[in-house]
Amino acid sequence: MESLMTYMAAFGLAAGAGAKAAIPVLALGAFSYTPYFELSQRFAWIAEPAVMIVLGVLVFVEILVDAHPDLGRFSDVAAYLPKVVAGFLGFAAVTGTLDDSLVQLGASGVLGGGTAAGVHWLRNQIRRPFRDLAEDTHETAGKFASVGEAGASAALAGTALVAPPLSALMLVGFVAVSVVAMRTVDGRRIPCGQCGEPISPGALVCPHCKAELG
Repeated sequence: MESLMTYMAAFGLAAGAGAKAAIPVLALGAFSYTPYFELSQRFAWIAEPAVMIVLGVLVFVEILVDAHPDLGRFSDVAAYLPKVVAGFLGFAAVTGTLDDSLVQLGASGVLGGGTAAGVHWLRNQIRRPFRDLAEDTHETAGKFASVGEAGASAALAGTALVAPPLSALMLVGFVAVSVVAMRTVDGRRIPCGQCGEPISPGALVCPHCKAELG
């Protein structure tokens, strides 16, 4: 049972990294000062005050960049690397398998990094159409979306360390909602008359080729 709880917590942290990379790692450092979680010696550096300050700044920068439509589109792709790394760190820190063996190291990388990458991919499938529909028109929409993702990441990370089963349920719920949202968005989009990429009905400008539609 303890092993199951451990892996639930590990997947929860990795999933949180898929939403916002720095938040789960920051949560590891913060929760190490509470009775709920203790970092092993090999990961004690995460809880160092200087490291946590840097992580806090990274959280702010990540939210700010993602809230801007143009920068956010770039980060949709560029964020894969830091999120995979954060997912790997979170998974390895909870399971304690960073340097026990190359097999365990690879398992942490594949499971943790893969979970973070998968969550980020699902997030992109929802966020990109939302940028096209709302964020380009309403500046505050991107801010609310970015802050909402940060809240989801913090919730996944926090519950992973305090109540792993709840974190697992949240992850399953996120995947289910994402699949439904993707199908709904795809069903309502039509091909652009110029480039053929899917766009929202009634769009005046194609977000892909920038062609004016009339």
